Amino acid sequence: MKFYKNILIVLAVIINIGFAQHLGNLEDLLETNLQVQAAKKAYESAKLNIKATGTLPDPMVEASFSIDPIETRNGPIENQIMVGQKFPLWGKLKKERSIQKLNAEISRINYNNIRIQVAFLLRKYLAEYYKHDTSLRILNEYLDEIETFTSITRSQYANGISKTMHPILKLQIEQSILRTQINNTESLLAEVVEELETLFNDHFSINTINTELKDISRFNDEQWIEITRQYNPQFLTAQTNLAIAQQKHQLTKLQNFPDLTAGVTYSVIGPTDLGGAVTSGQDAMGVKIGFNIPLWFNKNRARVNSASLSIDRQETLLEDTWNNIEADLKSILTELDAIDQNIKLYSEKILDGSEQMLNSAYSAYEVGNLDYLDLLDSIRLNFKSRIEFEHLMAKQKRLKANLLKTAGLISLD
Repeated sequence: MKFYKNILIVLAVIINIGFAQHLGNLEDLLETNLQVQAAKKAYESAKLNIKATGTLPDPMVEASFSIDPIETRNGPIENQIMVGQKFPLWGKLKKERSIQKLNAEISRINYNNIRIQVAFLLRKYLAEYYKHDTSLRILNEYLDEIETFTSITRSQYANGISKTMHPILKLQIEQSILRTQINNTESLLAEVVEELETLFNDHFSINTINTELKDISRFNDEQWIEITRQYNPQFLTAQTNLAIAQQKHQLTKLQNFPDLTAGVTYSVIGPTDLGGAVTSGQDAMGVKIGFNIPLWFNKNRARVNSASLSIDRQETLLEDTWNNIEADLKSILTELDAIDQNIKLYSEKILDGSEQMLNSAYSAYEVGNLDYLDLLDSIRLNFKSRIEFEHLMAKQKRLKANLLKTAGLISLD
């Protein structure tokens, strides 16, 4: 019995790990995130609306019943049934369908934009997660060093080597400051985990995440600008809105032309007594044709002018949208270059230099050539450099994620 129980436990663990791995990557997140699902349904709904747009209006059925029948040669017209159909001419239905296709395209762009935003949020939160997690480890190492120094200093004071409590008090203050930093960092880490849990619908597992970006430096600034022109959702939406305004302008012009209405009538003829003899009436069939007359020229002209102004507005918005996007893109690229240079400086000089300085300080302290306060400053500077490096790495990851979001990409694939 115990054997089977262990087997069930192992299977449960495997299932849970598999489920976490299934939900723990970007591809599956883009399928399971609630915002993405809602945007996808909106896009599917917009596509279905294409089939309902640009079709003939519903036919009209009319019936009239005579209170005082109209006498005709064949008899009185008692009842009349009419079936009519309106036929929009001049390609109006085709224009309406084109406009709906463009509306569906906006829904598709919005769906893709939501996916881009979710991918950006994942990378942003992960950058913060790794920054806080690594900073916690560094701060705890620093705290261990300080606690070791505190023990040594207490021993020296107890043995009369140190004449004052000042070193102990300073180390205690340093410990308190460190514990405050650790508490703050733990709180920030918990907040990031909450954000990730929300993003993953409470199925987040840090062990299964892998969203490392490939080398983005293979594209120069001009290529990034061209990529952004092709894929940025805001710019594509502005372009599509301009196309919709142009199509509506053409449709408005066509609405100044008449439409055809055609149908048939069926007249029920009652009995007649013409000629002294009562005879039953003979029902009659007829054809009905009509045109609407767009007669009110001021209204028609105002409608066309309004549609024309809408095109001008969308052209202005398109230019303004691109200017803002281009400015944001260039700002990100400039900031990313500066961050890359700082990371290179830290990797090649500052981190190695602080390690060498710390090793030298330890050696000097052991032989009595360095005061413990100077050693403490060297330790503090070393840990501060490591934490600042982690902050730079996190900022670089956020900038890369922001670059992809601005360019309109989920990944470089």
